[in-house]
Amino acid sequence: MTTQAAEQRTAPQIFADQYRRLRSVHPVTVLRWLRNGVLLGVAAAALLYLWIVIQAGSDIAGARQTQQDIADVGKAGTAVTDAGNALDHAFLYEDVTLVGTGSDFVNQITQVNKYLTLTAEGNAAGAEGTGQIQYVQNQLASYLQLSETAVRDYALGVPLGQAGRQYAVGAEGDVQSAIAGLSKAEQTALDAQRRAWALDPGTFWWMLLGPVIGMLLLVAATANIVARRFRRHVSRWLWGSLLITAATMVTAGFFNSADARSLSADPWAGHPASVGVTLVLLLAAAVLAQLAYRPRLAEYRFQP
Repeated sequence: MTTQAAEQRTAPQIFADQYRRLRSVHPVTVLRWLRNGVLLGVAAAALLYLWIVIQAGSDIAGARQTQQDIADVGKAGTAVTDAGNALDHAFLYEDVTLVGTGSDFVNQITQVNKYLTLTAEGNAAGAEGTGQIQYVQNQLASYLQLSETAVRDYALGVPLGQAGRQYAVGAEGDVQSAIAGLSKAEQTALDAQRRAWALDPGTFWWMLLGPVIGMLLLVAATANIVARRFRRHVSRWLWGSLLITAATMVTAGFFNSADARSLSADPWAGHPASVGVTLVLLLAAAVLAQLAYRPRLAEYRFQP
């Protein structure tokens, strides 16, 4: 019990000693800490900005590829419809026992396979997308087989050929249904890509404004120290440094928001001109911060 009581008495004493030592630190030392913190805030703003625009550029490129995949899937569905129309034309107006399914039908089936291959190369839906593509290919192969069977059945008799044609029409519907499932899987992948942290306003805005908020607190602390210990007003250069950093990061945030919405091939936030101007402005903010603290620090040449 005695040991526990001693520990309970010494713990507050330890914190009290640390508080007294902190209050006894020379104001110039505190200003050096604050200056370093502000400069660190500017550096953090630059690094976070670069991280966001690089990642956002990669995410936008991936999302654009998925958009192209969705368009290719739509083109595949259109080609299936055109193939069905070509097959109907062959059955109604041509002698299918001689021309078979017709060259137009074959060409459209070739187009479907081409678009499925392109979708597979850029597949963003992972295993689900691969499974859906294989399912479409299987349904397409069944459709092609039933169409050729219907052609052969016409040689055995018109009623038998017409029955086979109906099976082919049903197989075409199955292909379209499989294509719709593939399109849905790719759209789900696109929605997930657009929610990536670098494109999500709920994430990247906090990352961009975090250093600004930290700098604001440090500048407020600086203003308090300068007013109480030096009887001066904080330098306008320091407020200028904060304003430049804040305006730069807010502008970068609006640019990134626009890029996330449009999925532009030439994003504003990551444009070389935007990156160059942003880094120059942040460098100017760091220089202004350094100049703002220099007069007060120069008043004391000794190490406190």
